[in-house]
Amino acid sequence: MQRPEQSRAAEREQLYQLVHELAQLDGVSGHEQAVVARLVDLLRPFAASLEVDSFGNLFAWLPSRASRPVLMISAHSDEIGLLVKGIEPNGFLRVEKIGGVVDSLLPGRRVRVRGYRGVIGVRPGHLQTAEEQRSVPPVRELYVDLGYDSAEAVRSLGIEIGDPIAYDEPVERLANPERICGKALDNRISCAVLVRLAERLRGAELRCQPVLVVTVQEEVGLRGAQMAAYRLAPDAAIVVDTVPAGGTPDTDLVKDLGIRLGEGPVLALASGMGGVRGHLAHPGMRDFLVRVAAEHGIPIQRALFPRSTSDLAAIHLARGGIPSMVVNIARRYSHSPVETLDLEDVAATLDLLEAAVRSFDETVRFSFLARTE
Repeated sequence: MQRPEQSRAAEREQLYQLVHELAQLDGVSGHEQAVVARLVDLLRPFAASLEVDSFGNLFAWLPSRASRPVLMISAHSDEIGLLVKGIEPNGFLRVEKIGGVVDSLLPGRRVRVRGYRGVIGVRPGHLQTAEEQRSVPPVRELYVDLGYDSAEAVRSLGIEIGDPIAYDEPVERLANPERICGKALDNRISCAVLVRLAERLRGAELRCQPVLVVTVQEEVGLRGAQMAAYRLAPDAAIVVDTVPAGGTPDTDLVKDLGIRLGEGPVLALASGMGGVRGHLAHPGMRDFLVRVAAEHGIPIQRALFPRSTSDLAAIHLARGGIPSMVVNIARRYSHSPVETLDLEDVAATLDLLEAAVRSFDETVRFSFLARTE
């Protein structure tokens, strides 16, 4: 599965260009239309059939002579953000959070509302008390400044209460060009992977029916995944997402988070163990992906994700239970406008998914007692 470096560099460049485009589109939870519409265009050439349900979940059935087993490969399209809560008479927008927004990262940020640029205002530093300079203002006190001085001027743009507000932060390369940063890498990078996966599987002789699924509203409770898994009722599922990485000065690799950038895709063996809706790795799917990675020389990282979760938590509980696993791409500075990841990790994740789809067939065992039989 490993490709010559020249081809590898071309793959990384394609992935970068794709995610650069997809992340530039705003898709705050419940408002993913622009992202889904673009993914329809990108996936249609490679799909035998394609549908979008009434909530925005996208289903793309890839060409295959096999009708079963059905393998669902999913990624979510939405991003965290804000909603317009109110419009002040002088044109400032009051806001409410949607998804896991980090309060301390909001003041002074550039944002977009219905495509119009604005900033989240901050009290002048010259007027702030020492205590104010050390504290984080609550969301109730924050406001967006679009540069207008009246509610009428703001409403003339078509902006109304309930409209989504997204970070205005493009995906760009760091000094190390193999590492990129920007807003909405969670989870547009996985959407880019699904597009490239569809392209790489074109014309392949497959022994399963792969269905690529792009879900909505993951950041507010895994809602689209629950709908999509119930509707599709696949035999098995692989979720593609991002996961926080350790290895920075403030995150210990052993005590906090044993995940590194640049060391391959991450298999989350457990998540949400403290009562948060999560998962414990399905032994059959875990062993299948570990075996495929070993056979193709793809490095993987095993890790726990104790304080959060992914769409897997909803998918594996659908109907009578769906054997599932999550393949994560490590990224730093999660739920910030400067999420950072390594393009080689992305390329390796794509390799693993391609190998998994090509290897998946009716011989994959899901028996809970398989290791004892």
